[in-house]
Amino acid sequence: MAEIYFAQIREDSRVERTLADLYRPATVVTIGSGGCTSLSLLQDDVKCVYAVDANPAQAALIECKTAAISTLSREQYLAFIGETETDDRLETYRRLAPLLPDYAREYWDRHLPDVEHGINQCGATERFYRFIGRNIRYNLYGDDIWHALFACKTVEEQIAFHQKYFTSEIWNTAVRLLLSKTTHLQFFPAFMFAHANENDFGAFFAAMFTRELHTKPVRDNYFLSQLLFSTYLFDQPEGVPYYLSETGYERVKRNLHKLVVVPATLQQVLPELQDVDAFYLSNVFDWASEKDRASICMGILQAASAGAVVLYRNMLSRHPLPSFFTEQLRVDEVRSAEMTALERSMMYQQITIGELP
Repeated sequence: MAEIYFAQIREDSRVERTLADLYRPATVVTIGSGGCTSLSLLQDDVKCVYAVDANPAQAALIECKTAAISTLSREQYLAFIGETETDDRLETYRRLAPLLPDYAREYWDRHLPDVEHGINQCGATERFYRFIGRNIRYNLYGDDIWHALFACKTVEEQIAFHQKYFTSEIWNTAVRLLLSKTTHLQFFPAFMFAHANENDFGAFFAAMFTRELHTKPVRDNYFLSQLLFSTYLFDQPEGVPYYLSETGYERVKRNLHKLVVVPATLQQVLPELQDVDAFYLSNVFDWASEKDRASICMGILQAASAGAVVLYRNMLSRHPLPSFFTEQLRVDEVRSAEMTALERSMMYQQITIGELP
């Protein structure tokens, strides 16, 4: 079984939640990943959320989180997943294990050290971020500088802060080295970077970081906080994924029965579905081959209800989608720009929102 690459979703579920408020979808298909988006969409007026992931380890992660939410208080859950301190994670897991499907229980039984550390910290991305954050904080700018950035009251203050600290040659060199393809390959499999050059990710992060500081308040950007400190911003209203907020946790708990975790590919799942009102597809098209992009797009058209909304993200590049799909998808350029501006993860240059007939 493959390893977990994303223990947390590095996408801003505020985007999907905003679309859910606008379109009111009853049946939703999401990419499972770390489960943050799928869980955050479990609202009272939703009928079903499918969390689909081709990696069974990611599906096992969502199953474990779901079992924990069903059983634990919010405070207990935060401790179990590794966001607060506790010394009884293994004991908690033993109580949760009977609630898991066989494949998920077998996975976690083989990965008990990850349970003990906290399942929200066990992915390759989380290990990579800890490496990046520690190097930046210990060798470049200390915690006082970063806390001062989060304390900025206006975007204008952030721009001045950026000019002072993040335009220097030492910063640019550190970003280039820490986020190089060579560094990534110490944590991730090579196939993920087959089409990337050595400095693509460093240049991309530098551009996204600059855009973030120059366009929106950073005080609630928990993606940056996770990168630097491996923590959320619990003192901010939007400083955690919605399902981890006090209001969100209780709402999600009472709607957990609506979540269906599917360890399979979109190509396998979509032909079995119908009347899907929303497809929140992460950046799946960035990774898919031309053949798989066509298969996914055909599956969407077959499974979609009238007027279904489609969301997909793009990171470094945008692969063309088949004409049979783009000719039917009515892209809303204004809403796409609004959602791109709302995204805080600094991972995506473009979010596309469209509707099907």
